[in-house]
Amino acid sequence: MEAEVIIEKKNGIGRITFNRPHIKNALTPPMLGQVMDAIARFDKDDDIRVLLFSGAGGSFTSGGDLSFLRDMSGKKPFEIKRTVYTYFAGTAKAIKLCSKPTIAAVAGPAVGAGCEYAIACDFRIAGESAMFCETWVNLGLIAPLGGMFLLPRIIGLGRATDMLLRGTRVYADEALRIGLVTQVAPDAELDQAAMKLAAELAEGPPLAYTSLKEGLRRGMESSLNAEWEFNLYAQAMLINSDDYTEATTAGKEKRRPKFKGKR
Repeated sequence: MEAEVIIEKKNGIGRITFNRPHIKNALTPPMLGQVMDAIARFDKDDDIRVLLFSGAGGSFTSGGDLSFLRDMSGKKPFEIKRTVYTYFAGTAKAIKLCSKPTIAAVAGPAVGAGCEYAIACDFRIAGESAMFCETWVNLGLIAPLGGMFLLPRIIGLGRATDMLLRGTRVYADEALRIGLVTQVAPDAELDQAAMKLAAELAEGPPLAYTSLKEGLRRGMESSLNAEWEFNLYAQAMLINSDDYTEATTAGKEKRRPKFKGKR
């Protein structure tokens, strides 16, 4: 069976590739456990200077695997929080708190958790097919992995509000215009562009990078941990709501959900 997460290291670059292309690299807890382990190893490895995240088969990641998300419905809030906190939020934290520069090379969808992981990276390079979407609201949920904290600081409150409250899709050219990504490349050249940036960073001053990242983080995250705690609690409650059940049922039946605002 082919690995669902491909871990590679070469020339100072630690690369993590989501590898379930047949379902647009949908994420499961076991996958994210591997991702967190890889980030921890790379962060401690003096030979690794930069981390690069990408997806196989023309997609970054479509977010959480739907079968896993449906299984969450009906579980107790503390069980949901434990699972989401351990794996999904744990991965977002591992990316954001990594002491080394991080790059997301985004082709195709970066949706839900995929969008949150991309914005947790220090740099985002988009292929022309890239699409970012905080789709949580379409399921009657919130973006619980740090996006509500980070996104306004990247693209401004107004645009972040539009993405979060409307589930707006942001495509590559628009992402570049609003500052969500720093570069757009043809899909066929995305890997080359990302590796070029990674190679440049791998040649840079690692201690300075670590201090710069810590300084940037301290400047903005005085309440980030509190934000995560609130988000995860709220998410656990929302997954037990009638609206979430309706959204997942509607998705299965290929119809628009009818939200009623009932828990």
